[in-house]
Amino acid sequence: MIQKTLLLGGILFFLTGCSISLPGTSATNSGATGSIYKSVDAGETFVPKVKIDDKKSISSADVLSVAIHPTNSQVIYIGTEKTGMFRTVNSGETWEQITFPPTKIYGLAIDVTNGDKIFATGIYENTGKIYRSVDAGANWKEMYTEPGQGTVVTALTLDNANPSIVYAATSAGVVIRSMDGGDTWRNVVTAKGPVTEIFVNDKAILLTIFNQGTQVSFDQGVTFDDNTKESVGTQVQNVVGADEVKVVLPSNIYTIARDPRQANIYYAGAGNGLFRTADYGKTWQEIDIIESSKKFPIRAIAVNPLSSNEIVYASGGAFYKSIDGGVKWSTAELKIGRGVSKIFYDPANPSTLFFTLRKF
Repeated sequence: MIQKTLLLGGILFFLTGCSISLPGTSATNSGATGSIYKSVDAGETFVPKVKIDDKKSISSADVLSVAIHPTNSQVIYIGTEKTGMFRTVNSGETWEQITFPPTKIYGLAIDVTNGDKIFATGIYENTGKIYRSVDAGANWKEMYTEPGQGTVVTALTLDNANPSIVYAATSAGVVIRSMDGGDTWRNVVTAKGPVTEIFVNDKAILLTIFNQGTQVSFDQGVTFDDNTKESVGTQVQNVVGADEVKVVLPSNIYTIARDPRQANIYYAGAGNGLFRTADYGKTWQEIDIIESSKKFPIRAIAVNPLSSNEIVYASGGAFYKSIDGGVKWSTAELKIGRGVSKIFYDPANPSTLFFTLRKF
């Protein structure tokens, strides 16, 4: 049983493991299965990285969350839907399981000033909770609990400018904040739907509202602007030499990714394509992606941490990459049986990138 400390040893959301064979990969990788894939050649080829030891692997785990150590990118944590939490200290070559009995780990966050301090969300005994570890996952202390069953803590983030400030949100749309590293909490806002992502910078707090859009605060959470589809769906724009044209808006936003080099630029993966905003979701620009990729939900996006012009995303069974800001795209086949849940770069070496899988 989990008590207040764990010793080492509705709407719910997305992820799983699968097989991948990209053009140019060796025959030994053809038909391989796994939950985590790695590329060391900027996305030209991927190989599964799921080994625990000679007998065990995490090839079938549904991956829900990822966190990278702030000063050692070889150290990566993943949270899964049913099989717990895992860590690699060698960039995915091998994994070890962290003793963390909760399931549905939608939130993982690491203090940028102290890589041993980790926050995680999870379901334990059917109740949504938040935990904190100060020793790299050896011990866990419960910091927050939902009052009843059925609600999941779906988003978690730290304010990198002050990692003592922790934000979390639930599948019921309740957003809370701690100013003391998780010891105490207070309400921020009740959003218009389940909150799946929280982004914080010195100018704004941005919430991704599942299938709806965004809500954004420019006054540290005192008030929020509503950029969900109910509020922005009637926008029109004037086009020179033409009548008013209705703005194309993301339909059913699944995920949002931030440009690491431009704090006000965000990308949205939706049911009808890939979009970019420079005003926190008030208006969107549709990116001219390959038309056939719009037939599948875009649930995973990443931007190269050293180049804003390099954008990658997954749609259906394909991986897409642009190095010119979304004008032209290269593609690669992913022979996977589940959906891509996360794409992320190694921040210290962006020619290395990963994707994870889950069942949607």
